Order: sequence, then structure tokens, then C-alpha cells
Amino acid sequence: MRVARFDYHVHESYSADARESRVEHYIEAAERLNIDEIAFTTHQIISGKDSNFGIQLNEISDYVENIKNLDERTKVKLLVGLEIDYFKESEKELEAIIEEYPFDFILGSTHFIGNYDIGSRQDSPSFFKGRSVKEATSEYFEVWRMAIESGLFDIMAHPDYWRRFFYLHSEKPINFSEYGRVNEAIDSLISYDIGIEINSSGRRHEYGVQYPTREFLEAVYSAGLKKITIGSDSHKPEHLGYWLAEAVDLLSDIGFKYVSSFKNRKNKSNPIKTVVKKVKNM
Repeated sequence: MRVARFDYHVHESYSADARESRVEHYIEAAERLNIDEIAFTTHQIISGKDSNFGIQLNEISDYVENIKNLDERTKVKLLVGLEIDYFKESEKELEAIIEEYPFDFILGSTHFIGNYDIGSRQDSPSFFKGRSVKEATSEYFEVWRMAIESGLFDIMAHPDYWRRFFYLHSEKPINFSEYGRVNEAIDSLISYDIGIEINSSGRRHEYGVQYPTREFLEAVYSAGLKKITIGSDSHKPEHLGYWLAEAVDLLSDIGFKYVSSFKNRKNKSNPIKTVVKKVKNM
């Protein structure tokens, strides 16, 4: 059995969609699977109708302390992070949160574009309705680019997450050529030295394709992207490490030579051949 050593996108009980998934449960899963390192990235949504969906500001201290304490009791390396939704008008508030606590890793997300949650079954069809895919995705990637250029984040999460419920809008397959303004966003990734993740949750969703697509990964590789992490986007322990060894294979096939890990928000480039290991079948 082959497993990836890292999982850098994991949700625990402070995320509303992972209330039953405690840090201890993930430690047990990691020990069983021989995963070396977990970055906990619970949701943080500072404003809007879904602000109660993620960790609240008065809960962050306990969240950090719990992970730090449990890190001392296991051989699994536990990292403290957040998946923070980006809002242009809240940049200074987000910066203050990030600077106040000893985080290891910060994921940036753009789930919310205007009044739409582009990753929701309800809002996704409305976001795309009445306009071309290029027009809708141009709006998305414009916000994504602003998130990059804010300099708040280490890694941008699931770059084309808007694909999740796109099938409710159209049966037509999506081509990378329809990704409006994506090249401007990729240019900003390179200019600001921000990374992306390969997120295996897409393999559990309707299309069965990771976020982002191979074509997106090829584009950022050609542009010279230096930082890339791997994450399962687990909301329950049974998904920990899901498809991440295969994700590393995909990155290697494209040409990537390193996979990033983080500590105290400092990037470490791990040779890609060291990121997957063989373990006894469970």
C-alpha cells in the first residue's frame, strides 16, 4: 500500500460541516495509515450569511491550544492552520487574525463570489445562469486573483472549486479554454510567490476529478509555480489521505519536482520522490 506522508487540508469539529470529527479521531486515522503530518485547516468565515459556519474568533485560542497539546502526545506531526474565506473589504481584519496566533499554515479560499456560494448546490446554478462560462469564471478568478495579491495566504485552496455543482447548470463538459481570466490569476501566483493545492475531494464529487484539473496544473507548472501542497479536504477521518499518493503521481507525471510542507508559515520544498511511502496493507 502506498500513502502520502502529508495531508494539508483537514477539517475538524470547529467547522460546521465536520462537527463530529475531533482532532483525536484524525490522529488515530493517521497512526493507522502511517501518515506523518496533518495540517488542520478549519473554516474561518469572517462575514456574511455563513459566518457561523466556521470557527468563531473567541474559539481560535482553544483550537490552537488543543492541537498544540495533542501534538506533544503523538508521533504524527500536527500543524495549526485555517482555511480562510477571502473578502476584499475585510483584509485588515483577516490580517489581524492571522498575525495574532501562532499558525503554521494558512489556506485561502474564495467560496463566496458576490451573493453566491459557488460551492453550494443551491447557489451554483444561479451563479452561472444567463451568461457564458467564461464570463462567470472571469468573475471568480478576478476575486481569486485579489485573494492572491492580498498576500494573506500561503496556499490557495481548490483553484477551480466552482466545478463541484456545475453539472446542475450544464451537461456539457468544461474545457480549460473556458476558464476566463485564469491566466491573469496564474501570473499573480507567480509574481506574489503564492502556491496552490491539489485537492483530492473532487475525486469524491460528481465529476470524479481533483481540484484543479490536470490542464490547470500543467498551466501553473509551465508558468513556474514553486509551491504546491496536497490535501484531502477531509471532513471526517475516513477520508484522511484520500487519493493523495495518486495526486503526487499526477504532479510527478506533469513534471513537478517538489511538494511543499509548512511550519510557522515557512515553506519547505520536499523532493517529490520522498512524499509517498510504502506501508503494510491495512
